[in-house]
Amino acid sequence: MKKWFVGLCIAGAVTILLGCETNPTDDCGGLDDFVSCVSVTNISPMDSTDTATSNVDAVRDTCEVDDEDGATVEPEPFTDHNAEITFENSQFTTASDSFDVAVRRFSVSYSLVNCPERATGCPPLTGFEGEQTFVIPQGSQVTRTFPFVPLAVKDEYVAAGGEVNGSGTGAPFPTYTARYVFSATTEPFSTGIEIVATQDFTIGNFDNCP
Repeated sequence: MKKWFVGLCIAGAVTILLGCETNPTDDCGGLDDFVSCVSVTNISPMDSTDTATSNVDAVRDTCEVDDEDGATVEPEPFTDHNAEITFENSQFTTASDSFDVAVRRFSVSYSLVNCPERATGCPPLTGFEGEQTFVIPQGSQVTRTFPFVPLAVKDEYVAAGGEVNGSGTGAPFPTYTARYVFSATTEPFSTGIEIVATQDFTIGNFDNCP
């Protein structure tokens, strides 16, 4: 499963931009007096019941629910599949100071990782863009909720013939990668940077009935 890992390093009093592919478990290294390394340290997809899972339910079924009046039927919980994303603005070990970073916009694109041989379809998925503004203070972590696989993408998957009956036929569901690109600026210099992170997910017909 792929996650995280590409951040942008911000270096020097003149805000030189350095590309860095940094594993959050590694120490950041840099140069000059002012250096920050901004990265995504965790992506936790959340389904329609706020359960942490990368299994994306693309089909709304009905649920049998027992109550005081006996069994009733109601729609399965079915919303956008969101993700809680944690950002870290860490200072390089050689630095004397760092910057606050303000995230402004984000985009999500999708690529197919695995189309099982018995799957009926693994269609391309259309990405999207959005706005969400918040500051990642120097030396701090910030967690925010972002769309991961919205209802519109689920509907597109089903309409395009994506595999939805895999669990019943024995065929596994397809796996995709969601690629986030966050557009941000340093504070107070307003230098533009990008933070990139990826997360794999499986999409099909999953049971979210209570």
